[in-house]
Amino acid sequence: MKNIKWEKVWGVVWPYLVFIAVTTIMIWPQLKIGVFTSGADTFFHSARFYDAAMQIHNHNFSSFQSNYGFQQSGRVINALYGPGFAYLNGLILLMVKTWFNYQILTDYFICLLGAGTMMCLLQYVKINKPLSVLLSILFINIGMIPSYINSHTFNGWGQAWMPLVLLCGVRIIIDKKRPINWIQLMVVMSVIIQIHILSTLMAVFLLIPFFIICLCLHKNDKKIWIDLSKAILGTICLTANVWGAYIALYSSNRLATPDAYDLRLGGVQLSGYKGYFGTYGTVSGHILPLVLFLIILQFIFIIRNFKQNLINTTVTIYGLIILAVASIYFPWGVVQRIFPFTKSLFQFPYRLIVIAYPLLILGIGLTIRLNFMQVNWKKYISIIFVGLALIESIVSTVRTTRYFSSYHTVSATVQRASKDKDLSKIFDNKVYGRQSDYLSVSKDYVPGKMNNLYRKKVLKKQKGYKHFVDHNRLILKWNAENSKKVTLPLVMYSQSELIVNGKHFNGKKNSVGSPIISQKKGANSAILSFKVPTYFYVLLWITIVSWVILLIFGLYKVGLKFTK
Repeated sequence: MKNIKWEKVWGVVWPYLVFIAVTTIMIWPQLKIGVFTSGADTFFHSARFYDAAMQIHNHNFSSFQSNYGFQQSGRVINALYGPGFAYLNGLILLMVKTWFNYQILTDYFICLLGAGTMMCLLQYVKINKPLSVLLSILFINIGMIPSYINSHTFNGWGQAWMPLVLLCGVRIIIDKKRPINWIQLMVVMSVIIQIHILSTLMAVFLLIPFFIICLCLHKNDKKIWIDLSKAILGTICLTANVWGAYIALYSSNRLATPDAYDLRLGGVQLSGYKGYFGTYGTVSGHILPLVLFLIILQFIFIIRNFKQNLINTTVTIYGLIILAVASIYFPWGVVQRIFPFTKSLFQFPYRLIVIAYPLLILGIGLTIRLNFMQVNWKKYISIIFVGLALIESIVSTVRTTRYFSSYHTVSATVQRASKDKDLSKIFDNKVYGRQSDYLSVSKDYVPGKMNNLYRKKVLKKQKGYKHFVDHNRLILKWNAENSKKVTLPLVMYSQSELIVNGKHFNGKKNSVGSPIISQKKGANSAILSFKVPTYFYVLLWITIVSWVILLIFGLYKVGLKFTK
């Protein structure tokens, strides 16, 4: 204990105490009312994490088949959608015991993560800590992080992690001796892959310009390519379970895509005082007036001082381009006509703000550090503008949280269930689990109709069946009054194996992959399991061992840092 430098510890701790206080203000309306809020994807992600939690609780692990979540239908979700993060959330859910506690705790987690990563980025470019803290608070009050707090939009986690991706990009340019820290890049990219695949694609897109500039500055140095190869190889090991699952499923199944949306309606637009559903905030890509004004000032400064600083110019121009592409003024109608798949793959152009905002806030911070930190009127004006934007963003988040806490609470039944220690009760409502993502579908699959078909063929047929889980097998039991063909409320894939009344099922399936079987009069049973390819288990163990080695190495490094 004598070797610990307590001044270093306090320097790390005090900003997070500020972030905790600010987060409490942001979510205070929800804390005060004591409600569980709901957005479009709330119950989809809740089902994922509930399934992971029950696997951990019951020691019945199933990498692919959902035996507890999604109406115990056997759907494959977590294997393709941030598996590592799903199990982490499942563990948190078990620890906090209720859905309300889970929602509040993860609100704190995402804000602390977003503010912490942004502060780390700003400190890397030598912006002083007080200013870094102010800009970090601004960062967590704009974009997709407030959207997560109020409507559980999962891109919020991507935004919270994106400053570390940008840090890797900045390092590529400014670090002359070691442009690519392959361990750092490997870890950053591996974590985001385990969280959210779409955010991963955005992270790669974010890094491309920095890598191109690096190649130009270093004249295509071989060491850059060697370190990049190490990072890629390490990332493959740390995320082998993710791409292994994609290979296993997509190589032999046709999977349903997410819902398609008109891209023209999902762009960034100005948030007025009425704003989104009568609120004043940044939910669904609305940008605040003073924040936009601050960005415009940054743009004017860069135009007038284009050659002053390469990093500042790069991040500002790139951030503005991304913001323009994300806006409603970009010709998204043309894009979706030429590339129809973007309507389901991308869905909402405003999602691009998860990379635009880190770029622009970094640029604003650099402008203040490089030009206005001397004691003069310019310094005070710049801090005032940041302060006004900060106040506006916090007020907007509080107002939006108050709105969602009052009007997006689903039902009294859900509210009671959210505070019940029986985690399954929250799914006893009509809005749960309507999305048809990743269902194994037939050749005549029509994307726009899958949600309704899934609701009719699976959700509405759950009554009358009893569900049991035996290791990684899902068991259905029911009593029938007569012998006839029925469609079981299960979902099958090419790797699924179904045994009905002791016989292997080889019959027909409907358009959403539900088996059509011949039941007998009296007691019936069906056992559903998923044949996991042997190579996937090899890849899973490679992932686990890689993370364990990395964790031991990281703890060793942290210990050295605080004892020097």
